[in-house]
Amino acid sequence: MENGVALENVSVLLVNPLQPGNVGAVARAMKNMGLRKLKLVGDSDLSSLECRKMAMHASDILDQARTFESFEAAVATAQLLVGTTSVRGRRRRTRVHTARAMAEIIKEYTASQKVCLVFGPERKGLSEDQLARCQYLVTIPASSEFPTLNLAQSVMIMAYELYTVEGRGEEVSIDLASQGEKDAMFQHMQDTLTEIGFLSQGTPGHIMRAIRRFLGKSDLTSKDVQIIRGIMSQMNWYGRSGSSMDPDEIKKP
Repeated sequence: MENGVALENVSVLLVNPLQPGNVGAVARAMKNMGLRKLKLVGDSDLSSLECRKMAMHASDILDQARTFESFEAAVATAQLLVGTTSVRGRRRRTRVHTARAMAEIIKEYTASQKVCLVFGPERKGLSEDQLARCQYLVTIPASSEFPTLNLAQSVMIMAYELYTVEGRGEEVSIDLASQGEKDAMFQHMQDTLTEIGFLSQGTPGHIMRAIRRFLGKSDLTSKDVQIIRGIMSQMNWYGRSGSSMDPDEIKKP
């Protein structure tokens, strides 16, 4: 632990990075700031000359990096997701923090929770669905004349703020639900709300993203998730057996 943040509980996730050299530069930035856990979604040639050259003396970060086939698999064991976004061209539906403010929040969690910093593809960033899965969003302000930072710069700034944050805040001592548990809960909720007619069968995503956002603000424990899924199960039963109405009659087209 350095400067109040348990860096060993912080991972960096790169979602479909475009260039191997960018991944190598990220590994170097991570090692400079004491972060060691790198995760990737998509195909990245971590053994390429470009990648290793940009990593310099951080090849060990690349050697220990874990690759996943999907975003959901990559974040399944994390308890807190922090998504990065430029916010340009997006409607703000939730508060977006600066890197410095976000570091102050993260330090409250790292002593006992697994935190994942999520960075999207260089050209288009994280999708709306991926951002909706994040409990917090962070952006890095830059000059309007040239506001685009490259991937390694973004990681370095976020990692620097974590490394230099002073002291430790009030520790989150409860055991939060993992992202995998919450994803299963949200899928159960989507299926149930579609069955009872609250969600459209064809386009449930818009409302579900909103539900993810406001429930994602809460520090849900595994028990909380079990209670919510219990409510969904009771609704399933009522819709199928406890009511005389045919469920198809109340579904949206």
